[in-house]
Amino acid sequence: MTEQSFRILDEGLDAVEGFFTRGIHCGIKKSKKDLAIILSRVPAAAAGVFTRNTVIAAPVIITRENVRRGGTLQAIVVNSGIANACTGTRGIDDARFMAQVVADEFSLEDPSLVGVASTGVIGDFLPLGKIEKGVRLIHKHIYEKSGDHSAANAIMTTDTFPKERSVSLTIEGKEVRLAAIAKGAGMIRPDMATMLSFLITDAAVDSETLQDILRESVDESFNRVTVDGDTSTNDMVLMLANGESGISTINRDHPEFFKLKEALRWICVELAKDLVRDGEGATKFINVVVEGAASREDARKAAYTVAESMLVKTAIFGEDPNWGRVMAALGRSGASFKPERVSFSVNGTPFVRNGIGASEKGRATLFDAVRTKTIDMVIQLGAGEESFNVWTCDLSLDYVKINSLYS
Repeated sequence: MTEQSFRILDEGLDAVEGFFTRGIHCGIKKSKKDLAIILSRVPAAAAGVFTRNTVIAAPVIITRENVRRGGTLQAIVVNSGIANACTGTRGIDDARFMAQVVADEFSLEDPSLVGVASTGVIGDFLPLGKIEKGVRLIHKHIYEKSGDHSAANAIMTTDTFPKERSVSLTIEGKEVRLAAIAKGAGMIRPDMATMLSFLITDAAVDSETLQDILRESVDESFNRVTVDGDTSTNDMVLMLANGESGISTINRDHPEFFKLKEALRWICVELAKDLVRDGEGATKFINVVVEGAASREDARKAAYTVAESMLVKTAIFGEDPNWGRVMAALGRSGASFKPERVSFSVNGTPFVRNGIGASEKGRATLFDAVRTKTIDMVIQLGAGEESFNVWTCDLSLDYVKINSLYS
């Protein structure tokens, strides 16, 4: 399937039938929007992928329980500014309170139909009074199609721009829409920061299929990015499918199953790339491709080690073609290969051939190759047939400034 098989929309979450969204400022932050709700007109099939960090934030614990209990959600409530992580039993109670407030305000049958997410500073407690008032305020306006992308703005922390995508496709002769928002700029190496993403569709999809295609899409997108190598306590990707488009329920046997799967993958990949482009202090987008590995795991190890090397990332920020840093990173990655078989290029310019510098075009050519906003680094290990790619960014002075003053 190609990108032309679906149509890219501008409406974002507003495009999807039977969903209502709104983001507001409730007072967690000084002035920026900090509370959002995504509401389905009817209970929706739900799927989720969550952080594998041992230190897990309270909203992740509650939402994971709710998704696994019945595979159904009707609303998602998200706050930014405070992560509600490392907050003990009070944090769990506060997350449950957020779900209960939304369930009561929108007359949902049970608070277990509410997914809860938080992002921000770890260790602080939530101002529940402000959040409760915010939920009531959102209720007054959520059914208005504002087109202001307020939910995408409300979930941001150090992000510099909102991340939102929507598409339209045809299944069974009917229009089906899929949309998503995401946030994340630092503490990014999702292993399923704080990296959050929420996807909605008016397709009808059974819960098992929804979980499968979401996990597959996450593995091919969000789990291919790294900004700083830190996996957050709050990482979460949730997807809701409410069936309001009127198509029959999709499973893997449906003749047009592939359309939904590929549209979902496209959205996840685009949002994942947005996370990297908006990496804290980032000035360059880097695609690290490892080919010719003896195993997929070797390819993954090599790609991530290069992508997360502080020396590689700072060299690229300084536009210094110091290819020795790449070779050193490969050597400590744990991947099996022979150095004399390694070759790699940057933006098509050979840097290393058979383990030694490819300097026939002169060092000035190497400098030209790294003086671009997008860096495509292709590494050939010469050890097999497997490959893997990771998207990352450079490490700038601004990254240090942002994270030394975060709280």
